[in-house]
Amino acid sequence: MKPLYWIAAGLALVVFTKAPPDRYDYSEVLGNAFVLIGWIKLARARPEIPLRLTLWYLVVLAFVLSIVLSAADARAWLEDADAAVIWAASLPALGFQAALCHAMTRQASAGKARGGWWWTVAEAGILIALVATVLYDGADWDWLYGVGTVGLAGVLLVMLLCLVYGPAVWAGGPEPEAEVEDAEAT
Repeated sequence: MKPLYWIAAGLALVVFTKAPPDRYDYSEVLGNAFVLIGWIKLARARPEIPLRLTLWYLVVLAFVLSIVLSAADARAWLEDADAAVIWAASLPALGFQAALCHAMTRQASAGKARGGWWWTVAEAGILIALVATVLYDGADWDWLYGVGTVGLAGVLLVMLLCLVYGPAVWAGGPEPEAEVEDAEAT
């Protein structure tokens, strides 16, 4: 499977599933594992990808946090925690997605792909939501209520872009010759 398809599948698991309050959240861990697998495959397929080390740190931290916070007691504690703690817990996963969008924008530009600017739109949506959440909770700017929806739209756009651009060579897809050789081998 293509690297960005793994990432899209992982994000879909994380966004669209939720465990019962008294159970371990396996879907969160599995979703983040898929994102990690997708990143590993992308990093191997495209060693020149920008922000490589930052993306490694963020995706591993997001995976570890998903393991730690997937227990029912940890999720209950997080729901009762300060808004800043909840924001900080989501920061590695959203930071990974924003950094991935930035890297994919640069990859698309280098690959002369049309429509690569959509990655910048998704990145902006995620970053706006991250900053707006701090201002809403920390500075009591109540007029920013609901801006987090922009972040969700950014995450959904990341999933869609991963599916659309997954086969592209600049996005970790196979070289065209490799697909022909694989088809002839079968």
